[in-house]
Formats: sequence, C-alpha cells, structure tokens
Amino acid sequence: MTRVTLERLAFKHQRWCNLVRNMGCNEAYIEDVVQDAYIKIYSYLENGLDINYGSDDVNDFYFYMTLRSVYFGSKQKKDINNNFVEVTKDRLEYVFDNLKSEFYDSEEEEAFNTLINSIFTEINSWSFYDKNVFIAYFSTDNSIRTLANDLGVGVNSIFNTIKTFRSIIKDKFGEDAQDYLNGDYNKLI
Repeated sequence: MTRVTLERLAFKHQRWCNLVRNMGCNEAYIEDVVQDAYIKIYSYLENGLDINYGSDDVNDFYFYMTLRSVYFGSKQKKDINNNFVEVTKDRLEYVFDNLKSEFYDSEEEEAFNTLINSIFTEINSWSFYDKNVFIAYFSTDNSIRTLANDLGVGVNSIFNTIKTFRSIIKDKFGEDAQDYLNGDYNKLI
C-alpha cells in the first residue's frame, strides 16, 4: 500500500515541484523540498496514515500541506508579518487553481470552491494576531512552544487562540465539509 501511494505521488512530481517553486523556493532547493516531503509522507504511511483519495488517487491537499510544512519549516521563519499572509493567500489560490484540473464533476468543483472560499473568508475576518497565529501554526512544523518563543508571546495565549479558532472553523464548516465528503454537493452550492 505504501509503495502504491508513493508511486501515485511521484506520478505528479512535476506538479509538486511547480507548487514549491511558486511558494518562493530557490530553484536549487526545489527538488530537496519535494524529496523531504516524500520522506515525511513515507514515515507517516509506515505508521498507518492513509492519504489515498478513493481507490486510484491520493489526497493532493494533504501532500500540498506537507510540502508547505517542509518548506516553511526549513526556512525557520522568525516573525509573522503581512507579507507572510499575502504570500500564503496567493500561493493557496494557485494551488486551488491547479487542483481544479483534478475535478471532473463541475458540481463537485463548485462545491469545493464554495467550501474553501467560505473558510478563507472566515479566516480573513479575524484580527491580525489571530489570523497570523492560526496560519503560522497550520502551515509550519513549529510547535506551539516554538511559535511562542519566536513571537515572544505566552504559550497559553497561542494555545488558546489555536483552540478557539479551530473550534470556530469546525463549528461553522464541519457540517459543510462532511456534506462535501459525502458527495452532497447541492447542499454547498
């Protein structure tokens, strides 16, 4: 199973390289980032994680988030600023544009776009601090303690922010996400 999943990921290798390039990675390190992501996914697969999407594809979004985690983790970002949020939004839009080609059902595509746009609209309505802490935590490999040290903020503050806003996302969009996963696209459109 692990081998088949890795082969499916490798089949899309050029796409992964292009995504990392568009994150702003230096050309000399693009292949390294993608290979590190393969290694990370391999260890997850060996521990029982299943990232297959249906019987013949893999979860592209999960691998994309792994690529982001590897890339931004390797940069060891020391602060969070507006440019980070702007870049993240632009890069995610690029990813979602690329993922559109994976959808064969226009209703599924429209439901996916509606769900993702709703989530990002919600995130963008939060305060500067909350939005950036949430994005930094979910887009890097940094622990809460590391983020707290880097930002000079208390661990409890970051933990409570993440906990609060994770539950907000779950409460507001959990049912919609479940509808999407169940194929009830008409409930989202």
